[in-house]
Amino acid sequence: MPLALPGEDRTRPRLSVAGTLSGFQTSRIGLGQAQPGLPHAIEVLLAVAVVVGLCSLGGCAAAPHARGPRVRRLPAPCVAAAHAQVAARHAHARAPRDEGAAFVERALRDGGLRFGTDGSTRALWEYLRNDHTTVAPARARPGDVLFFDTRATDAEPDCDDVTDHAGVVESVEPDGRIIFVEARGGQIRRSAVDPAHPTLRRNERGEIANTFMRAKRVADPSDARYFAGEMLCGVARAER
Repeated sequence: MPLALPGEDRTRPRLSVAGTLSGFQTSRIGLGQAQPGLPHAIEVLLAVAVVVGLCSLGGCAAAPHARGPRVRRLPAPCVAAAHAQVAARHAHARAPRDEGAAFVERALRDGGLRFGTDGSTRALWEYLRNDHTTVAPARARPGDVLFFDTRATDAEPDCDDVTDHAGVVESVEPDGRIIFVEARGGQIRRSAVDPAHPTLRRNERGEIANTFMRAKRVADPSDARYFAGEMLCGVARAER
């Protein structure tokens, strides 16, 4: 029998439903032409209406974005101080040992001495000066320890003030030139120093009289020292 849809104007043509559960046939009265599948279209429209209604009530509102944890920013001076402390610790961890002093200490221990220092050239100088003896450069002999001040540029080298490098005398030439062995720049080197001619680069035989101990720099003062003879500040002898 003809069914009236909710809200439908009864004066307008109505839909009629016929058939069984296995299928439906719908016809619009007054049109005279069957239109299968119309109930399904109505269901879709109703579903869309329900969804639109729910969304209008807020049921489809997007979930609020989750806020991340609030980050408290430290003042710039605190950050700078922290970076400075970290850099200082890293620099200290990367600081190389005093390789010249380490080489000399190993040689002295191999020769039978038993002693301990903090590994610095200054501590080695203090040990040899106080517990053993010092000699003039002209009296140096094989086995003696040479001390240098490679950083001094504006005063005479002084081991009691600053000494930062050391080597072991290997031999002494008749003219007073001293051949010594040192550890510098990660290498074991055989070098020369002439205490009587501290600024002489080569002697009359063409031999190196004084080894370069310090590279030239643009900012060096006019009286900067570079030769081993200019930087020699003391000679110590270990009494065994």
